[in-house]
Amino acid sequence: MKAKKCFALLLAALSLLGVVLAGFGAGGAASASGSGKYSEGVNARCEITGYHRYQGENSGCFLSKGDKVAVISPSELPTRKRVDATVNGLRAWGFVPVTGKYVCPQTRTLDELIADLTWALNDPAIKAVFCVRGGSGASDVMDAVALELIRNANKPIIGYSDITVYHSAWAAAGVPSIHAGMSDAFTYITDACAKAERRMMTGDIPSYRCTANTPCVNGEATGVLLGGNLSTFVSVLGTEYDCTRTDQPYILFFEDVDDNMREIHRYLTILKHLGVLDRASGIVFGEWTDLPVDGEGNFGAVRGGTFQSVADMIYREFLVDPSIPVAFDFPAGHARVNYPLLMGETVKLSVSDGVYTLEWVEGAKSAGD
Repeated sequence: MKAKKCFALLLAALSLLGVVLAGFGAGGAASASGSGKYSEGVNARCEITGYHRYQGENSGCFLSKGDKVAVISPSELPTRKRVDATVNGLRAWGFVPVTGKYVCPQTRTLDELIADLTWALNDPAIKAVFCVRGGSGASDVMDAVALELIRNANKPIIGYSDITVYHSAWAAAGVPSIHAGMSDAFTYITDACAKAERRMMTGDIPSYRCTANTPCVNGEATGVLLGGNLSTFVSVLGTEYDCTRTDQPYILFFEDVDDNMREIHRYLTILKHLGVLDRASGIVFGEWTDLPVDGEGNFGAVRGGTFQSVADMIYREFLVDPSIPVAFDFPAGHARVNYPLLMGETVKLSVSDGVYTLEWVEGAKSAGD
């Protein structure tokens, strides 16, 4: 009991230090000008220890030089500048970008969003779907798109944030997808992340070794990687494209942006009540970016004291007696360091004393099997 109490005190101290450093360090959110926001989980040390060539059952999903890639925005409207950056960037990577008819009009209807996505999936000349931006609206689109269409197309979708809806649908259909930069892959994220994204699109899958700034839970687990943006992921639960309905073991990944601690707690509580957290073989938490600094958001006072950080809240409210490995601070999300993740495919998570590795397992079953 004494050791457990000491660990809790150490966690609180380290988490508080992490908030301060994230707020004022490079890549952090809060600035001295008083933006009213801060970030957690950024700037953790991560290295790619090597690449392996994907040789699983979905090897046909990966690209070759000269392949055509659909450039669409199946969520919110992007600017022309973002579309141009995506087109020019994909061309520089050796692909042939083909823009959707409705990627960037002044306004567009839901039917037009659906039309761009179904075109990208149905056209046999298109080998992948690259999203320009996230935002909101993906759930409305997926409500009208059959999983069979995704399954028959057998091509990846690339993006993050609201594109989490599509990651869930692709995993439910048994097709891999890539959680990675969109237009920001060519304008904002680090060169190392962009290089890894390009290589993942061609089937070169990285292995990661990370050193967390937050205490983790030791252990090993293997399972299909599911998740993405936490607040968006909650919206897929109970739908036809809910990837958590799989019978396969799974590992969850979550990041979020702009939501305060109270809202993050609410989303995790929903996952807890529905059994999603209990069924997980392991959990990886990424970046918590641009969190609002407000007293209402840090509601720990009603539980006997304020939470020192999101990680502190997660430990005290959701990891009381953890029996699965849990990793923090994986550099993926809405900050400049956004390493790609192959979703819907089996990954091995190994955590030991604050250091953890993520390695994809070749030939293992995907979520839809």
